[in-house]
Amino acid sequence: MEMGIYFGGDYLSIKAIFLDFYGTIVHEDGEIISNICKQIKRNSKTEATLSEIGSFWWDDFSKLFQNSYSETFQSQKY
Repeated sequence: MEMGIYFGGDYLSIKAIFLDFYGTIVHEDGEIISNICKQIKRNSKTEATLSEIGSFWWDDFSKLFQNSYSETFQSQKY
């Protein structure tokens, strides 16, 4: 039996349900990050690929949390 939801006018089939360590239902961010990278590419004059845009974001974000928490930072994802 397939289950799904409507989100932003689109029907999304549910493949899995993720719960964080608080028991909150969470949405995997891969598709969201991909859509954001596409919007950046579409709305900018960059010749960067989607992969390069995503890598730039991750590198910048990871530097922020490393500088903020140094070795004590613990990602929920890894």
